Amino acid sequence: MTHRSVASFIGACVLAVGVALPQAPVLAAMPAQTVAQASAPAASTLTLAAALQEAQTHNPQVAAAQQVVVAAQQNITVARAGLAPSLTANGTGAYGTSSATSFSTTSGVAVPLQTVTGTGTLSVSASLPLYDSGRTRANVASAEAALASAQAVLRKTTNDNALAVATAFYSVLQAQRLTTVQQAVLAQAQAQLALAQGRFRAGVAAQSDVIQAQSQVAQAQVTLLQAQSQIATSKANLQTAIGVDASTPVEVQAPPSPSLAVGGSGAAAMQAAETNRPEVTQAQASVATDQAALDLARINAGLVATVGVGATYTPLSTSPILNNAVSYGVSGTLSLPIYDSGKGHAEIAAAQATLNSAQAQLAAARLTVRQDAYQAYLAAVQGAANVTATEAAQAAAEEALRVTEGRYRAGVGTIVEVITAQATAAQAEVNAANAVYTYQSALATLQHAQGIPIQAGTLGGGQ
Repeated sequence: MTHRSVASFIGACVLAVGVALPQAPVLAAMPAQTVAQASAPAASTLTLAAALQEAQTHNPQVAAAQQVVVAAQQNITVARAGLAPSLTANGTGAYGTSSATSFSTTSGVAVPLQTVTGTGTLSVSASLPLYDSGRTRANVASAEAALASAQAVLRKTTNDNALAVATAFYSVLQAQRLTTVQQAVLAQAQAQLALAQGRFRAGVAAQSDVIQAQSQVAQAQVTLLQAQSQIATSKANLQTAIGVDASTPVEVQAPPSPSLAVGGSGAAAMQAAETNRPEVTQAQASVATDQAALDLARINAGLVATVGVGATYTPLSTSPILNNAVSYGVSGTLSLPIYDSGKGHAEIAAAQATLNSAQAQLAAARLTVRQDAYQAYLAAVQGAANVTATEAAQAAAEEALRVTEGRYRAGVGTIVEVITAQATAAQAEVNAANAVYTYQSALATLQHAQGIPIQAGTLGGGQ
């Protein structure tokens, strides 16, 4: 029943029986709640777009994933240093005593000699590795794959968090809407109680009608309390998803209703998921990492050659031979495992098996994201249909209630018929409210399933 029809019905009941409406305990407690709210901190009002933006700034999981990306970027620099030039300053020094034995030329007697001396050298060395059998190339490939994986994890964390925020945001709106519905249901039950009491006093209704109406009021009060409690719970979940304290006051601004036409197709959604989902990117990075590990295992099991050039200049030394000395040259090493108890071959086989596993997991990831996207598309289409169907059912239930109430006022209907019609109308309105926010959550899930960043404007939240 709409709020306007409820108000009209209440007014008609008052005129019909000439009695004041009884106040429900929940409504009587409203002033105390208002006083408590006045002393509480002012709540900020969030649009969906603002909630999504705040989550990018405050959510600790997103911040942690961002730092993993920074670390992975630095590891690429470390890996590339394998064939990069280097310049090093070296200094050595010593200070201490030394002893020796000397023979006197006059007496021929051995004379111990002890001296205190200091020695030191300062040098600058430069080196440039020229070749290392591909080890650096494999390490760089592995580091780049690790960076791609970290970036994919960051995207997934961000997308997952955005979906959690959007879902929690709509849960708050849904809880508030259901509370409004339950308030109307309570007012309606109170009006029905007043009407039953008036008819009982007039001798045209049984006392059982009053008892049943009182039961409906009590049940409506309990349901309203539950709905009000759900608002607080939903707001706490929203704040947690954003990354702020759950007790921080917040109010949400309802977005405009989205279009009931779901764009695209199931096939398009699956293709977008395979292209955009970070899970696929992460699986591809795992394949690249394992390929680099296989390359490195093959290098280590075979002939390994390293070649480099270097130079050293010693501008200052206590040794006359080293002072202002310059040295330079080319160095190289060859290493070939002749027998290692099968270690090299085992490492290659293990690396190959790991790579095969990663490739299978990549195929599985593609299948999974395609299925997720297709199911999300079907859910969004079904959600749009549910909005239309529940709106029609609500209109029919309201009309049935109007007729039933008229019959009862005219004395040709029963209180049971009215209570049943009220329950049906209330449930129809609850279903209609649920359908709206379920549909908007389904649209957010569809974007997430396609790997598309959730945008408030495409969910009816562009405010």
